[in-house]
Amino acid sequence: MLGVDQNRFSIGKDIYYPFSVELHYFRVEKRYWSVCFEKIKKAGFRIISTAVPWNLHQGKNKDIDFNGFQESRKDLVVFLELAREFGFKIILRPGPWIAGQWHNGGIPDFVLQDEDLLARDSKGDIIPLTDPSGVPAGKLVSYMHPHFQHFLKNYMKNLIETTRNYIHPRGPVFMVEFDFETSFCRRTGAGDADYNEYVIKTLYPNFLEEKYENIKALNTLYKERNKSFADIEPMREFDKLAIKDLPKLFDWFHFKEGYLSEFLGGLEDLFRSYTVLPFFFRSLYFKSERPLPEFSLSISGEDDTVGEVEGASVGGGEHLVSTSVFPDGSSFDLMQKARYMRTTQKFAWSSAYISGNMTLNKEESEVMMPITDGRRRFFAAAGLAGGFKGINHYMFVNRDHWYGAPIDSDGAIGSGFEIIKRLNIAIPKMELNNLVSDNSVAAAFYRPYQWLSALSDSPQFEYYKRILFDTFNGVSRDFSRLGFDFGVGDISDPESLLNFKTVFIPVAEVMDAKVQEGIAMLAEKGVNLILCGLLPKFDESGAECNILAKKLHLRTTMSAGIGEVECLRKQTFMSYQYGVIKTTDAKVKKIATIKGKPVGVVSSRLKGKVFFFSFDVASGGDFRKVQHLESVLSDCKLTTPIYISDPNIEVILQSSDNAYVLFVLAPPAGDLGDATEFRTKSVLLKVDLRQAGYKGTRIVLRDQFDGEEDEPIKTTVDELKNGITFEIEFPDAKIFLVEKK
Repeated sequence: MLGVDQNRFSIGKDIYYPFSVELHYFRVEKRYWSVCFEKIKKAGFRIISTAVPWNLHQGKNKDIDFNGFQESRKDLVVFLELAREFGFKIILRPGPWIAGQWHNGGIPDFVLQDEDLLARDSKGDIIPLTDPSGVPAGKLVSYMHPHFQHFLKNYMKNLIETTRNYIHPRGPVFMVEFDFETSFCRRTGAGDADYNEYVIKTLYPNFLEEKYENIKALNTLYKERNKSFADIEPMREFDKLAIKDLPKLFDWFHFKEGYLSEFLGGLEDLFRSYTVLPFFFRSLYFKSERPLPEFSLSISGEDDTVGEVEGASVGGGEHLVSTSVFPDGSSFDLMQKARYMRTTQKFAWSSAYISGNMTLNKEESEVMMPITDGRRRFFAAAGLAGGFKGINHYMFVNRDHWYGAPIDSDGAIGSGFEIIKRLNIAIPKMELNNLVSDNSVAAAFYRPYQWLSALSDSPQFEYYKRILFDTFNGVSRDFSRLGFDFGVGDISDPESLLNFKTVFIPVAEVMDAKVQEGIAMLAEKGVNLILCGLLPKFDESGAECNILAKKLHLRTTMSAGIGEVECLRKQTFMSYQYGVIKTTDAKVKKIATIKGKPVGVVSSRLKGKVFFFSFDVASGGDFRKVQHLESVLSDCKLTTPIYISDPNIEVILQSSDNAYVLFVLAPPAGDLGDATEFRTKSVLLKVDLRQAGYKGTRIVLRDQFDGEEDEPIKTTVDELKNGITFEIEFPDAKIFLVEKK
């Protein structure tokens, strides 16, 4: 039986903490496999993940070799047999796209020679892919084209036949990922993909016919005169769009989202047809500075969550959702991903979490951009602090185009090995699987706003960029500045936000009716809301839809510009203005104005308080705006038990019935609020453990990264409340387990 039980993998009768390592068998000489396995086990791991490159196992002559007849590095069978002997469980990632600085991302050359199956952009051009390592990346394929499906299924059937005796319950393989960060190889723009003829002439018309049923309904909405669904092509031009263009735009985005899920579902069904039932997982792709994944990858009729997995066993063949964390964004992106996963998924897992880094020149990178112990501790701690309950260390064994992994490709132990080993020892002691974060406040976003914010030269939607990058991301950073550990949610799933006391939501003029109803539902059930922007006027079809405005008895009109905000608390500051608020409701109180016109109100009409601001409430570093947001949170009766003297450092407290853990995160220099380089700094930390429910007096703060020879901090609950000082480097992190003295 396979399952996820209290944030741990349940495999047969055994329980596994969901921490694993990435080792590419085909990039390590076969004679070193056993040596690497021994070192991995010594580090405390029981699970190994590996990619399986299609173009390695099926070359230009189209013969398929998983037994190493042609080259020893192709011997997947011996690798799996050896893993079984060592007692490891295995996660397989057979592509078709594996990324990983590998030729064509794993797609065989002979496949790419068939131009009929290649994806096209909105101009009809083939889409070349690039890799920052300089490895030839190939071209984007059209996932559902019959020719590509023929090649792919032939390969996958051979893989299944070869490995079925190594898949649970017969063998060590218990989980499979198809593709990687499925997102048209990260080409997520509206016109990027996929305009392959088969897609636009067959699949897209079928999607529209299933949605609208008759052509008249579509023509009415599109304001066109199509004779049949076959006449309709997706939108190709995305400049100067207006509300009237929304139906066609959103149909194309929703089709693409469903198309990707259908592609993955077909591969999962192929395995199921052979009665091979491992766990399947789908890895989400996030662009930098975006709070939500570009596509949800949910199965039709399901949401993104794991469903009934938490706390119960489920059968094989089910699917989980994961994300990757690489240093192509900031530490802010890292934390936002973790917070999104913990808020929206019942099992928050990162299937590819950075350990080392990609390189063009290993020797040069080790000198110019060394992976220091402090940097390694920071990334390891930040993922857990954000809410991940499991991570796959990518890479744990070095390979070509990679440096800084804890084990070299010959099995030699490198830097960082002891750090990760100590972390593995600490995970059960901290009861990481049962630790919970503070659910006081969350920030929730609407995925279509990400799509609209990416449009260029469309004035009507220009402010959506500000809603995303300035307001949402800015308020998220302000929550951290104020010491709040917050969730990051998708407002399309309001049920996942009901356990928060207060939710911040940016709103704009376009929002689906169901989502507007979901926001109102939160307030009706007692959740406090902080809304910012302009109230919705239209749904995704462009039809008038002001459900939320009616529920709140408010209206807004656009009035863009910079103005001086005057608040009832005598606070004044400059801010970007989205619009003006209008209301005649006696239960709505005016709390902020610009030039005498209302830009901030609070409503007591519903069970939860509703604050609405038509100016950008994010501080942008202005302490007066930080104080304003703090006062709003205070009105929602929210306070934090944490203070840190350096605003660049983030401190997060998590607890379970038996454990309290403090994460102290000092980010890399590029993420700091000033231009200061790496340095050591003395900081003052105050934590009111009693406010967090801790019972006790004398305590010991033991950093879980320390060795046995290192002295812990011995203090009391009262002393910690008044403040203790210690030194920390940038970047670095500490994970303090609070122990009774």
